[in-house]
Amino acid sequence: MNIFVRMSKSIVNTLAKHWTTTREAEFLASTIVSSLVEKQQKHEKFLQFLVLSKCHEELASKQRAAMLTVMEHGEKLSGMAHLRELQNTLIQHGSSTHFSPQSKTQGTGALWNLIQLVGEKARRNMVLLMDRDNAEVFYSRVSDIEDLFYCLSHELQYIISREEHPSVQMQRALELANACITIVQAASHYKKDHKEWYPSPEGLITWNSQPVLRSGIWNLASLIMELLGESGAADMSMKSSLWSQLEGLTDILLEAYMCLLTAQFERGQEHGVLVQEYCERRDELLRSLYNLAKQIVEAKYQESRNGADKPDLKESILREVISPILATAKRHEGYQTLWQICYDLDDSGLLRSLMHDSVGPHGGFSFFVFKELVNRGDYSNLLRLGEEFQEELASFLKERSDLLWVHEICLNQFSSASDTLHTYALRRSPDGDASFTTSRKPLSFAERRRLLYLSKIAATAGKDIDYEVKVARIEADIRILKLQEEIVQHDPEYAQVKSTNTLLGPSELIEMCLRRDRELSLKAFEVFALTSSSFRSSNRGLLEACWMNATDQDDWVKLSEASMSEGWSDEVIEESLQATVLFKASRLCYSPDAVVYDGTFEDVLPVKKEDVHLRGLESKCLSVEEVLMQHEDFPDAGKLMMTAVIRGKEPIFTATEPVEMDS
Repeated sequence: MNIFVRMSKSIVNTLAKHWTTTREAEFLASTIVSSLVEKQQKHEKFLQFLVLSKCHEELASKQRAAMLTVMEHGEKLSGMAHLRELQNTLIQHGSSTHFSPQSKTQGTGALWNLIQLVGEKARRNMVLLMDRDNAEVFYSRVSDIEDLFYCLSHELQYIISREEHPSVQMQRALELANACITIVQAASHYKKDHKEWYPSPEGLITWNSQPVLRSGIWNLASLIMELLGESGAADMSMKSSLWSQLEGLTDILLEAYMCLLTAQFERGQEHGVLVQEYCERRDELLRSLYNLAKQIVEAKYQESRNGADKPDLKESILREVISPILATAKRHEGYQTLWQICYDLDDSGLLRSLMHDSVGPHGGFSFFVFKELVNRGDYSNLLRLGEEFQEELASFLKERSDLLWVHEICLNQFSSASDTLHTYALRRSPDGDASFTTSRKPLSFAERRRLLYLSKIAATAGKDIDYEVKVARIEADIRILKLQEEIVQHDPEYAQVKSTNTLLGPSELIEMCLRRDRELSLKAFEVFALTSSSFRSSNRGLLEACWMNATDQDDWVKLSEASMSEGWSDEVIEESLQATVLFKASRLCYSPDAVVYDGTFEDVLPVKKEDVHLRGLESKCLSVEEVLMQHEDFPDAGKLMMTAVIRGKEPIFTATEPVEMDS
C-alpha cells in the first residue's frame, strides 16, 4: 500500500480516547461526533501537506489510484459524519420508537440495528476492538464503510423481518434507504467541493461503484419494490415517502453501474455481462417507480378534483410526479419507461424531443419508438415520424424493405423506392429481424408481381439517367416470374406444395426444365435470355447442357434417314426442321427478333466454330457447333442439326409465326 494511502487511512480510522459502554448514550454520541469532526480537520490538513510538499502533483499524475483512494477517504468520512447527523435526528424525533412505544431508547431503529451488525462484525474480526462499543467501532472504521452495504446485501432479513406488520417493514426500509442515500450524496458533495484535488478519472474504479455497494443497494431496493407491490400494505403517504427513497436508491445504483461501465470500457475490459445486469435492473426499477407513480397521481387527483372530472388537472399532477423518473430514464436510456410516459401523456411533442435528445447506441430512442410502432402495426404514425427523422427511419428500415419503400415514396425518393421494391419483390426469404413483427409471411407470386409493377412505376417517376435500363430489368424479372409459374406446374413437388410462395433462382428453374419434357426444354432458353450477360457467362456449362437437352428432344438419325430415303425437297426439310427444338432454341437465342436482355448469346456461345475464333473467345468458350459435336447422333445427323441451328438464326419468310418469348 502506498505510504500516503496508509497515512490517510490511519487518520480516518483513528479510534477516539477509550470509553466504556457504561457511559451515557448522550456522551457516547457527542464523542463520536467530535471524533468525526476532528478527523475531517486532520484529513484536510493532510491534503494541504500533500500540496505544499509537491506530493499531490506526483500522485495525481503517476499514482492516480493511490491519490483517488486518499480522496475517497475524505468522501467516506463526509458520508459517515452525515450518517451520524441523520441518526441523531432520528433519535431526537423518536423515529426509531414510533412503532414501539414500550421502548424509549435509541436501540430499536433499523439504522441502529444495522450499525450494531457492522460494528459487531468488525469487533469479531479484531481482538483489539473487543472491549469497544459497536457504534464506536462502526464510526471509527471509516475506510470500511462498505461493510454497511455488505450487511444490507447479506443480513437484511435480520434488520427487517418479513413477519412484522407491513407498515413497520416500510418504516424500517425507509430509514435504511435514507441512510444509504445520505452516505452516497455526502460523498458526492465532497467530491464536487474538492474536484480540483482528484486525479484524472480515466480507467479508475471508485469505491461507490464496487460490487458490494451495488449488491447492498439492489437488495434493499428489491425489498422496497416488493413492499410497495403488496396491496393495502400501508397508506398512500407512507408509500409516497418510500417511493421517493426508492427513487434515490435508483439514482445511486444506476450511477454506480455507469461509473463502472465507463471505467471498464476505458480499460478495454469485457463488460457484456455487466451491461446486461445494468439494463435488467434499470428496467425493473424504472417500471416499479412508474407504476407506483401512477397510483400516487390517482390518489392526489381524487383528493383535488372535488368530485368533478378534470383531465387537465390529472395530467398536470402526472407530469409533476413523474418528472424525476423522466430525467432518470432519459439519462440511463430507459426507453421502455420513456415510451410509456409519452404514450400515457399522449404527448407527441415530448416524444419527438426525446427522440432528438436520446441518440445512444443502436439508433437510440428513435429506433425503440420505430420498433414499438411497427410491432403495434401503427404505420401511419411511423411514416409521420419519418418526415422529421428521415435518416433515422431509413436506417431502421434497411432490413424492412416492405416498409422502407413507403418511407422513400413519402420523401419523393422514387428511384430509391424503385430499387427497394425491386429487391424486396425478388427476396427469397423474409427479412432477417423477425423481432419486429411475428405476422410477416413469404410473398406470393401475385404479391411479387404487384411489387415489381410498383417498382417499374417508381422508376419511371424518378427518371434517373439509367431509368430505362432499370425498367427493362424489371420487365425481364416480371417475365421470369411468369415463367416460374408456368414451369413449376410441370413439377409435382412444387406444384402441390411450394409454388405458391417459394421463389426459385434462374439456375434452379433451368435445371428443373432439363429434367422435364419437350416444352420445358425451350423454357430454359427463355430464362437464360431474360437473365444477364454475367449470369450467362458464369453458367456456360449449364447453357451447353441446355443445347444438348434440346438436341435430345428429336430423333435426328430417323429424321436424316427419312429425308434421304424419301427424297425430301428443301421445303419439306425446312418445314421439318422448323418443328425441331434445336430450330426453336436457335430462334429464341440468335434470330434478329430474339428478345435477349443485357448482351447477346453470341458473346457467350457463338453458333459456329469459326465464330469463336473471329471473336477471340478461344480460351473462354465453345460454340454451339462444338457442343453438338459431342452428341452421339452428330456423326450421322450433324449436318442436319447445324442446318436447323443456322436456319433458326436467320429471318423466316414463310407463314410460320416466329416463336415468341412468352409463348
